[in-house]
Amino acid sequence: MLFEKAHILVLWLMFWKVESTLMESRKEFLDTESAKMDLMQLDGELIDSLMNYADKMDEKASQLKRIALELRQPLQAAKGREEEYLGNPLHSFPLIRHMYQDWVYLEEFMKKPVGEEEIQFLRRKLTELPWQADTEEASVSIFRIAETYGMMPWEMANGLMDNVRFNSTLSALDCFEVAKLYFKWGYFKQALQWMSISKARMKEEYSGVYEVLGMTSQDVALLQARCLVELDLRDEAHEVLLDQPDLAENSISLLDQFKANPYKAVDRSPKLGEDYKRLCRSSFSPTPSKLHCRYNSTTSRFLILASLKMEEISLEPYIVAYHDILPDKDIQQLITLAEPLLKPIEVFDENKNEAKSSDRTSLGGPLLDRLTERMRDITGLQIPQGNPINIIKYGFGAHSETEGYGDRMATVMFYLNDAPYGGATVFPRLNVKVPAERGKVLLWYNLNGDSQDVTTVHAVCPVFHGSKYVMATHIQRGKYM
Repeated sequence: MLFEKAHILVLWLMFWKVESTLMESRKEFLDTESAKMDLMQLDGELIDSLMNYADKMDEKASQLKRIALELRQPLQAAKGREEEYLGNPLHSFPLIRHMYQDWVYLEEFMKKPVGEEEIQFLRRKLTELPWQADTEEASVSIFRIAETYGMMPWEMANGLMDNVRFNSTLSALDCFEVAKLYFKWGYFKQALQWMSISKARMKEEYSGVYEVLGMTSQDVALLQARCLVELDLRDEAHEVLLDQPDLAENSISLLDQFKANPYKAVDRSPKLGEDYKRLCRSSFSPTPSKLHCRYNSTTSRFLILASLKMEEISLEPYIVAYHDILPDKDIQQLITLAEPLLKPIEVFDENKNEAKSSDRTSLGGPLLDRLTERMRDITGLQIPQGNPINIIKYGFGAHSETEGYGDRMATVMFYLNDAPYGGATVFPRLNVKVPAERGKVLLWYNLNGDSQDVTTVHAVCPVFHGSKYVMATHIQRGKYM
């Protein structure tokens, strides 16, 4: 099973212990609500500090303006009669004294640092800011959401995702960052669309602000022209360059350079199958099924007294959903215990039943006892205590695709929260979509005889608002019969 970096958080819950993956000690801004809240609070503190810095700059500028006005008064009084004015010793003495003393003091005042406290505060906080990798991962998440749900750039930039309107927009700087990602991977047409939005949102009066923040209209024009040349639209590229005074003179030379040195894009974009995208979208309408919903009272003796609501989803392979399985208190306890221990992983090794770290903490027995007993009721198998359990959290844009491995006979997946905005589990080869609903449990068998059933390949749709929590366990063939 391959999970894309920093978008899926896994916690391994073993009997009497929790093991978490060792990673570099940095915050996971995409997946952890507390990290995002801390980041927003830090942003407010930095903005307040910036305002203090600007106020101090304004205060110094005001002082200098007042001094300049004061110093200019004698010059204005002498204008047109300078010789007569300086013949008066009460005028010539102040001039000599002023020129000898005042400008030396003014030089010292002008050199004196302003806002040193605020500058030092910013320097201290730089280590708490997101890394380049965080920004790249966030951009990839935007790409994944846009491509999965078929959103046009202007829809995404105006807060529309999978036909849901959010009160949010992307700025000129945001759109330019996404455009650069599309360009890097060779999606030149889409990059142009994102750049056109970025250009439209660059307000003339804020041109100096954009330049301070690392983007100029020339930057956008150069990337636009490069995309157009890659699309064999040289004339359009020339018009873009001519619109920029700083680029117009060398426009022909720039176009020749672009043509002589084609951009060698390396497409490392997430591979999203057409069936996967179709199933994830809200426009998907499942084919009416002849399968039934019923109460299961046969897989354990306990169910004779308290049968479970079961929904048949597929008979070949066998996939069923159970509803209202976990009580709210157990769900909340699982999330509360897991949240501070979740760690990001890149690759999940299917063939190991242990986590890749030595960090452990006591979980306590009663909760795991109840979970294991419930899995026995659902599967009818004698699952022993200590069977590995994962708690997985999907942040915004998170996606995973999973194929069966080795001796995995069955998978049991508990949904720990509602995820109405993405997060569904889909089986592309079966045309099956299972929404993530709190308290639901999904069970399916991965084997067809002695071999893996390729139709059980499944994936998670990107979450585009909030998070998704699931708890999953895999049952190996021959162990629990």
